[in-house]
Amino acid sequence: MYLIFLRTGFLKSYKKIFSFFLLSLIAGFLWWTLLLFNTFPKKVYFNSSTQISGIVGIVVPTGGKNRIEKGVDLLSKGYGDKLLISGVFMSSEIVEKFSLEKEKNELFKCCVFFDQKSKNTLENAQEVDKWLNENKDIKSIILVTSYYHLPRSIMIFEKKITSDVKIYPVTAIQNNNFRNQFIFHLKLIISEYFKVLYTIVFLR
Repeated sequence: MYLIFLRTGFLKSYKKIFSFFLLSLIAGFLWWTLLLFNTFPKKVYFNSSTQISGIVGIVVPTGGKNRIEKGVDLLSKGYGDKLLISGVFMSSEIVEKFSLEKEKNELFKCCVFFDQKSKNTLENAQEVDKWLNENKDIKSIILVTSYYHLPRSIMIFEKKITSDVKIYPVTAIQNNNFRNQFIFHLKLIISEYFKVLYTIVFLR
């Protein structure tokens, strides 16, 4: 059996398969970076000029820098009517953080909801679906998360949310410091790329 792997023909075929696989990964990664830094910012992101009608829910999956702050800021500026913060966290710590700001403190009393069960993006989407079924007046959601996490989040949310809602993605941080944190962001982008591939193949 071992001798089969030493045959020239098999080795050539193996090299071709490996080369094709490697080139496909590289091409896919180039597509991924184009999607992150060109297509999404220009064509998909929610911005201040986006017109949304009806009741709007803001959804924040925790786990990244400035996500909660961005969600609360959008709510306080009137871009949404209700805010759901979804993930593993201490709700009391979040409430305490914004308690010194009177306007935002009042919003937490009426309009902010917490899901503290979700441990990953799939569970976030499932809990958001439950929340939407309990708040059927919501017709659109603004999804707030990190730039690298947005495409996969949308894939999962669109698959798992059963309510007829429109999803408007917005990045938690508008201007990331890529120059001074290049390696950090590169690791995030590569890691998320393989998560996207996994999601494409296995999400049902």
